Amino acid sequence: MKLMASETKPDMSTVVVQTASALKTPEEAKEKRKRLKIILISVVVLVLVVTAAIVAVVVVVGKQAENIIKTAMIPYTDESGKSSSQKVTVTAREEKFEIAGTGTAVFDFDKSLLVYKPDEMTKPTCFLTAVNTSSLLSPEKMKSFLDDKTFSTLPSKSSGHADYMSSDVVVPKKDFLSPMSKELCKDTEVIWMVPKPDCVNENSPARKKRACVTLRYCYLRYCDYWYCYYTCYYYTYC
Repeated sequence: MKLMASETKPDMSTVVVQTASALKTPEEAKEKRKRLKIILISVVVLVLVVTAAIVAVVVVVGKQAENIIKTAMIPYTDESGKSSSQKVTVTAREEKFEIAGTGTAVFDFDKSLLVYKPDEMTKPTCFLTAVNTSSLLSPEKMKSFLDDKTFSTLPSKSSGHADYMSSDVVVPKKDFLSPMSKELCKDTEVIWMVPKPDCVNENSPARKKRACVTLRYCYLRYCDYWYCYYTCYYYTYC
């Protein structure tokens, strides 16, 4: 008997699904490139705006730090025993002292200059003097001193003086002055002052004929446990 074998092959079919997108027309491709260009430009503009804003904030913060650091009132008693006060404004590079009824002084620590504008002058005038700022309280030390406030209980004491006289030279331009000095003297003449020689006789008839006046301003140098020491500047102007 012959065995019969039958082979049954499975019905295998392969289904291929293909998704094809239609080709873009030249107009659509152009529109897409245009949109991409607009997006790119927008991103660049946004980055520039953010960068400019950051730079502006840094500049403003830096400018504020450069501007007023501290303002305070300092009591002062002169050699005659008269009590008064000085309003002190300290920046990173300048110190401004306003003495009620006397005048205003500005120390420029960048250029080692002192500008003094007295109140008692008939014609408003500023006096410009070169000073050794290394012997003065720097703006940072002045700020620390004002923060400490121990000066309010200490008596004043003179620690020296400096005499200056007019050179009769009017400073032609004020562009080089510090911001506070420029503002103080914006509507006045600026007279250059020089150290007064010992040979100058204040009692000479010639000087009396010119009606010379001597102006006095005292600047705080430092304080210890007993006194606050001042250096006084004398300006002779004829």
